[in-house]
Amino acid sequence: IRNVAADNEGVKIRVSVNFYRDEGDEYVVRAFDFTDDIAQAVKDLGEQRYDGGGDTPEAVHTALLNAVDEHEWDENSTKLMLFVLDAPCHENSQILQSVNSSVKLAAQKGIRIIPVVSSGADKATEYLMRDMAIKTGGKYVFLTDHSGVSVGGHIEPTIGAYDVKKLNVLLYETISAYLDRSQVAEYTDIA
Repeated sequence: IRNVAADNEGVKIRVSVNFYRDEGDEYVVRAFDFTDDIAQAVKDLGEQRYDGGGDTPEAVHTALLNAVDEHEWDENSTKLMLFVLDAPCHENSQILQSVNSSVKLAAQKGIRIIPVVSSGADKATEYLMRDMAIKTGGKYVFLTDHSGVSVGGHIEPTIGAYDVKKLNVLLYETISAYLDRSQVAEYTDIA
């Protein structure tokens, strides 16, 4: 976040860091409003602690709905949502419908979802996150075992050859590429 802001002086950058868990945990969604105070957003991020976890699924649908529909996205901006997760969403028809509705609303608002899939994810999660990226004009990002993060390891992505980069570099490049675009994402129902 700091690198993108530093290299794009003169560009108004607003950030909202949000966290989610699952029903019955300490909180389901801990949301922070958008701010142009990058230092404060980084501080908010740094003050969070993971706890519990290790179980799946998580309240992906609640987090997605909150981020898309309960935040004040600037209508005349490049809108990117980095959606970091390591667990699938609950799989019942009502929840999956909620996820799909939130993705459709994100695309209609021009919000590009950039899923960042980390350790613990399964193939269903990979496909769901790829679907979100495709439908909103985002980019699917994933961690590999090259990261040295996670004892449990990462799934082998369903993809051909890919380049391995440090996460900070990859996210910086991804965000910077979108800052050069002015087109609006369009929802595509590929079901």
